[in-house]
Amino acid sequence: MPKELTPEEAFRRARAMSERYVAKGPYKFYPDPEVVEVVQQGLGENERKHGQRYCP
Repeated sequence: MPKELTPEEAFRRARAMSERYVAKGPYKFYPDPEVVEVVQQGLGENERKHGQRYCP
């Protein structure tokens, strides 16, 4: 059974994944950092709940 993620660890993983995604492609983060953080938190929460970082 996989290790259960804490909310902080899930957020850290989602943030790292999204930063890698933006760095690899012709993408940019939304200009409002608060919106970006909410989306990253949602990705982390979905990983905790569903095992995948489904789009929030």
